[in-house]
Amino acid sequence: MQTYDLSSSSRKPSSPTLSVFSTVRAPIEERIPLWEEQTRTTMLGLRVSSYAKESISSSLVHSSLKTLKLTAIAGNEHLVERSDDLLKESPSDDIAFCLLNKGEAFYYSRQGVTTLHALDAVIYDADTPFLYGFKTDMAQYVFQIPRSRFYRMTGRSSLDEPLFFRNSSTSMLNASRRIFASTIQTLREGKSLNAAQVENVFERVFEHLVAADQHKPDEAYFVAAKAYILSHWHVPDLSVADVAKEVGISERQLARVFFAKDLSVGKFISDVRLENAYKLLTGESSREISIGEISQLAGFRHASQFSRAFRRRFGITPRDARRSSKELPQAR
Repeated sequence: MQTYDLSSSSRKPSSPTLSVFSTVRAPIEERIPLWEEQTRTTMLGLRVSSYAKESISSSLVHSSLKTLKLTAIAGNEHLVERSDDLLKESPSDDIAFCLLNKGEAFYYSRQGVTTLHALDAVIYDADTPFLYGFKTDMAQYVFQIPRSRFYRMTGRSSLDEPLFFRNSSTSMLNASRRIFASTIQTLREGKSLNAAQVENVFERVFEHLVAADQHKPDEAYFVAAKAYILSHWHVPDLSVADVAKEVGISERQLARVFFAKDLSVGKFISDVRLENAYKLLTGESSREISIGEISQLAGFRHASQFSRAFRRRFGITPRDARRSSKELPQAR
């Protein structure tokens, strides 16, 4: 069993944070320059234009993890352009994955024009010129990952032209949407996340989309379910039914997906909770947190239930674990 450390405790200092920005209340004549400045500092340099009477009326929610950037954008119709001049002025080392959640768009590059509908996606090298236009009110998620890391995990050596994915052809896009929404919601609620673990989940999405695994729906369901558990294990009474509902499949189908990995959903939830509780019990930064409070942070409603489950998992009581501060048993 792998060890996961995505503690919900506000005492954990390494959690990523959210920044929120909107042009809605800005004077109309200032909206485009404000939006360009905000996207330049959080994402990449873009030239923005809009034919709407109210100019660009959009909002942005952004979080920077260790190396990955996550951005949720919602707004009206507009265009963004990354021209050759902007490539020189504001170079980027990122590969971007844009998942359209709402509206219709078109992506124009040297390879031509491609139309995107809701839940379609495009992956492109941010250091290549493009024009990305939204014909209607829109909403999208944007993931950005360093180019070198993208190449390393997908086995590619270049990305000379954009990659397009249709919602009808891969369940991984729906998994991506759920993972992103779950991550943003967790951060909005002020819960802590381990940035490295979150990045690992998102990297798997990239890997399976690009490395020809996109036609394996069970892998997408597993990635989405695992991500949901890793960001919600602290929720009391988190059940197999909750996870299945979030992923969009039946409990029986979810059980089959985990069984194929030699896992069970319930045990996976329990192990993630207990291993994070162990780290809190033995960690230097959480010495002042009581055992009862740690049991609650780990999603257990009753201390006695926590103590019994902990002893079954590790062979010692929570109090003994705190006293000995022994290392977490190695993954099997």
